[in-house]
Amino acid sequence: MATGVCVLLSVYVGVCVAFNLDTEFPLLKTGTDRSLFGLSVALHQDLKTDGYLLLVGAPKEKAEPNVPAKQTGGVYSCPITGNQSDCSRMKLIDPDLILPDDLFEDMWLGVSVASQGQPGGGSW
Repeated sequence: MATGVCVLLSVYVGVCVAFNLDTEFPLLKTGTDRSLFGLSVALHQDLKTDGYLLLVGAPKEKAEPNVPAKQTGGVYSCPITGNQSDCSRMKLIDPDLILPDDLFEDMWLGVSVASQGQPGGGSW
């Protein structure tokens, strides 16, 4: 019985730590130091262009200009190319709509990202 439990446990642990990684054609993107760029990643399909891009979270990213905070986090849109530095930050906080009591410091924007997916996933 103990042998069966050990075998079952080792199979269970082996399944839990498995993941899929493309080692032949890796896609590398770089972000700002200490921003935790790449903590979360999602594949997004733009239905208008039928193209794909990556949504990449950087939850410790510095705040954008005109946002009353030092660090808010951020989300980047990255085309699927071989260029490591072609990601652009998505403007998710509109400084014109900020109220005096709004808190943005350390909001960890980008800690989790997801695409709406099919159908209706439009352009970011």
